[in-house]
Amino acid sequence: MNKEESFTEYLKDLSSSRSTPGGGNAAARVNAMGCALMLMSLRIAVLKKTPEDDSAILLEKNLLELQERSMGLAEEDSSSFKGVMRAWKTGGQPFEEALRCSAEVSQKIAAAARELLQMIEGEEISKYKNIITDVGLALALARAAYEGGMMNTKINSAMLKNSSHKEKLISETEKDETEFRLTHGNLLEKINQYI
Repeated sequence: MNKEESFTEYLKDLSSSRSTPGGGNAAARVNAMGCALMLMSLRIAVLKKTPEDDSAILLEKNLLELQERSMGLAEEDSSSFKGVMRAWKTGGQPFEEALRCSAEVSQKIAAAARELLQMIEGEEISKYKNIITDVGLALALARAAYEGGMMNTKINSAMLKNSSHKEKLISETEKDETEFRLTHGNLLEKINQYI
């Protein structure tokens, strides 16, 4: 989905029989939506009351940047997957390189979702109690984006023949997942106190 395309057109593309946009593209866009919900929550709960709050202004800037980067990753994912499909026909080193590139884009999507999680974690949840479900949904979207990025990283890594690239991607993925799930669980518990 480019900037001129409507959300309805994007859903039509996503549900088509074409391979792109696919799950990675959707995961990155889901993260952008999570950023948007967190931005709305920040603007209502904090910036509306104290517009000069320096930490809130910085968070707003960081969320906007992450939202934009997530949208860029959506396009990068579609492009890298098209590269995999083209290289599939020839096989060999071009296919290996395309798979590695696609796995790295998926890692970036998961990393962007982790950034959103960390931004939510850095906030005092009680400030958001009047709009806590919006923060909760931003958290849920971050998790969905993260899971999507990680699944694609794993599937692309599994097909790599270069064992050093494969092992590096898989070990980084496994190490990161435990920490993400723990942080997510702790945040969900805090949010549920206000529901």
